[in-house]
Amino acid sequence: MDKQKVLDKVSKLMALANSNGATPNEVETALRHARALMAQYNLEHEDIRASLVDEASVPTHTRRSPADWHHSLALACAEAFDCSHLSYYRHGQGYCFKFLGKGVGPDLAAYTYSSLLNQLQKARREHVAELTRCQLKTKRRRGQLFAEGWIRAVAQKVDQFATGMNSDTRAEISAYLSLHHPNLQHTNISSTPAKGHDRSSLHAGWEAGKKAQLRRGVGRDRQAALVHGGAR
Repeated sequence: MDKQKVLDKVSKLMALANSNGATPNEVETALRHARALMAQYNLEHEDIRASLVDEASVPTHTRRSPADWHHSLALACAEAFDCSHLSYYRHGQGYCFKFLGKGVGPDLAAYTYSSLLNQLQKARREHVAELTRCQLKTKRRRGQLFAEGWIRAVAQKVDQFATGMNSDTRAEISAYLSLHHPNLQHTNISSTPAKGHDRSSLHAGWEAGKKAQLRRGVGRDRQAALVHGGAR
């Protein structure tokens, strides 16, 4: 039997054993079958936990390691849908972000990241185009500050409705990372120092980012709507 099919079967048996409506006999039978499969296929409990994690990837459209503001945007999208995220290099595509979570959460986080990234890049280009009396390095720095301000405004919106990842999901993602990304490196996100008139770019980004409306729906399908500047 395919390993993934075995993992799915064991996961269903464990879910049955832990369900409130299961009878003592059903619990005993489910656990016995689950343990037999785990022994037969040499599976650990961490393998089962890791198999419960869903994932979705989205390209960053860069062949360089993503800038810190890319990670900040990915983090905001991940937190909006109770996910975790990581970046990796995919041959032929460049760097991508992978969102890890449960159900449709990762797909929604990936879609939201892609949509917000397009909107942010457009707003950033328009802002930089207005900086006509600056050196190139100054334009780049202020463009980055604009992006950081924009993302901070979006992140503040996320804080208003993000429910936070529960302990079970956190443990499952930890198992997934240990199994699939054992050499994962953690990095700190740093802000760009704002000097003098640079602060106006940071403020402009904040004001532009406040126009992004991020709404997380409720209900069984956890639908999400993303609106920016009145366009759906």
